[in-house]
Amino acid sequence: MQESEGADKGPMSGGGSFDFFVVNISSAALAGTVTWTGGGRSESLDVEGLAPAGMSQQQSFSPQSGKNDYWQWSEKGDKYKLNVYDQDRYTAVVISDFGIGVLVTNTSPGTWSW
Repeated sequence: MQESEGADKGPMSGGGSFDFFVVNISSAALAGTVTWTGGGRSESLDVEGLAPAGMSQQQSFSPQSGKNDYWQWSEKGDKYKLNVYDQDRYTAVVISDFGIGVLVTNTSPGTWSW
């Protein structure tokens, strides 16, 4: 998937911090990296050895107005498009035995209860 595919996302009012993290719900430890790209920017997070049911540290990233957000796990190759907007301060990249999924939220993972 190329950056030019699909309509670019709309405006973001700006400001605030954005973070993503990886949750491993697969049956084995992870390898490789998870990378966010958007508008010529990218940030990667090393997930090598992340155990099943584990959560990585958070990685800051800077989404832009008018630019789509893509997520990619180096071990699978495919890009997953999910745009981040103003209120989406945290992004959970979930890796299972079937691939990658992306969820956005405006609540800190530290406030979640199970």
